[in-house]
Amino acid sequence: MGWEDLVCAACAGRVVEGRCATCRASREQFRGQRPALPAAPLLIAAALLLALLMVLAH
Repeated sequence: MGWEDLVCAACAGRVVEGRCATCRASREQFRGQRPALPAAPLLIAAALLLALLMVLAH
């Protein structure tokens, strides 16, 4: 789920539409943030690294 899917508690509209001041403030706050890294590739990389370390330890 992305921020485009969020619904405003003040006006019940989609935040991305910016119907009210609360929506517009939230929209600006989200625009300033960097996108988060997806967790799945990081978990796969960590699992591969752990497997490699286990093989090298034996």
